Amino acid sequence: MKVHFGLPSSPIGAVTLTVGSFDGVHLGHVDVIRRTVAAAAIDGAQPALMTFEPHPRCVLDPANCPPSVTTLQEKLALIEALGIEHAIVIRFDRALASRSPQEFVDLLTPVIEVRRWVVGFDFAFGRERRGNAEWLRANGHVVDVVPPFKLNGKELHSSDLRRLVTLGEMEEANRLLGREYSMAGPVEAGDKVGRRLGFPTANIGVEPNKLVPALGAYAGRAIAPEGTFIAALSVGYRPTFGGTTLRVEAFLLDFEGDLYQKRLELRFIRYLHADIKFPNTDELVEQLHRDVADTRRIVKL
Repeated sequence: MKVHFGLPSSPIGAVTLTVGSFDGVHLGHVDVIRRTVAAAAIDGAQPALMTFEPHPRCVLDPANCPPSVTTLQEKLALIEALGIEHAIVIRFDRALASRSPQEFVDLLTPVIEVRRWVVGFDFAFGRERRGNAEWLRANGHVVDVVPPFKLNGKELHSSDLRRLVTLGEMEEANRLLGREYSMAGPVEAGDKVGRRLGFPTANIGVEPNKLVPALGAYAGRAIAPEGTFIAALSVGYRPTFGGTTLRVEAFLLDFEGDLYQKRLELRFIRYLHADIKFPNTDELVEQLHRDVADTRRIVKL
């Protein structure tokens, strides 16, 4: 997949294009992208996707900027796996938001020949969201509108995912995603508290604005350069030790080695319990043993 940061620098030819934020690349997004790829094959065109960075709401309504279900890197990897050939990442700012629908389309014309638009039912673009599927059709464009994606009769939205992850309801969130919710980052140096307790953990750096699950312990997996491991995960401040820094960390079961500065992906499968302040380390260690036993029982490789 060719990734363009900004409009392509030279014409890329005929495409079937879908446009949106695609935060989370959840099952509803997957449906739109797969329809785009299928339509491109019929059109004799390349399947292309345009997305925006940052999320438009972070520019237009910064007080309500939503945390990202997927970072840009995660989003692009998921999109590529679905068969998109051109991903166009457009920086969203107020200048772009102020363009009329026609001005927006005119930006694309010199470098992108859009044979067909494949858009969601609520797709809108341009100043005051005046552009939509009806506007495109009235101006000579071929448009496929994808109906709302429903699970058990309920429409699926990225806001649903954010709410579920924030509440720690990972099993339901994973069902809407069609995969396990994940966070990834480089392993950073910690204070080695876990190692002293017999549970050496890997702490990952969290990317700015990445959605963080509810504080607490989770059963999950860790994807390391050495392979995939069952992992007891923790999101919290280490209240037993008076911690004030948010930590996202993993104890990898049946793993020996050094992960420092390596990239680690953590996948959240089930919420076990809230972040607990224990009166002493002995009780904390007892709970860690229970968490590891529960994780081993819940998670299968």
